[in-house]
Amino acid sequence: MEAVAQPLLAFDTATSTARVALIAPTGACLAHRAKSAARHSANLLGLVDEVLREGQVAVAGLGAIACGAGPGSFTGLRVGLAVAKGLALPTGRPLVLVSSLDALALDLAAACPGSSLLLACIDAGKGQVYARLYDASVGQVPLPRGENDWVLLPRELCRLAIEVAAGRLVVAGGSGVDRYLEEMRGALGEDALRPSLAGPSAQAIGRLARERLRRGEHDDIETAVPRYGRPPDITRPKKPLG
Repeated sequence: MEAVAQPLLAFDTATSTARVALIAPTGACLAHRAKSAARHSANLLGLVDEVLREGQVAVAGLGAIACGAGPGSFTGLRVGLAVAKGLALPTGRPLVLVSSLDALALDLAAACPGSSLLLACIDAGKGQVYARLYDASVGQVPLPRGENDWVLLPRELCRLAIEVAAGRLVVAGGSGVDRYLEEMRGALGEDALRPSLAGPSAQAIGRLARERLRRGEHDDIETAVPRYGRPPDITRPKKPLG
């Protein structure tokens, strides 16, 4: 359990905003940074350096590296995981991946105390939204409803969420809500939306990662891959027949 007793570096790059935080063993945030950009490759390592310097912690002094696994931006997720692996491999620190939707649901629960059904939404591009419905009435950490993430058009997502909710109020937030605010407002109602929610936060990634570490869980550096949500647009060309 040594990893739990040391500070943890956490970040998420599933959206257009990269978020980085240094989390103390107590769960307190020692330092955090966020920066929005079209691509995170030029910014993420700089944000990590700033956070570690402010917290006065070297990479070798970390208990683990926690990274948002997606779904979200294909390029952003690849950059995030590459940086996480690059920090974990030479130091032998455990790599812990966390669903970006799970982290967003935790942020949404903190912003909307008392809400029982939460719809975490991340912009998927191509007119779609990555989403998952969570039950926040059973404990401190929202539990996902169903086994799989959704990737749907906004109107289809709202229709499915209303159907599953079966009359209970659904509260939705995330970049997917911000992107399709008017359409989702018309389907779910004004009271159901929390626009401009800052998440998935690195603090939520860190909290969920610590829970995995306490259970003795972490990810294999060689085989860990992002949760893209759908196949990437760029694929290997097929070999010619014959």
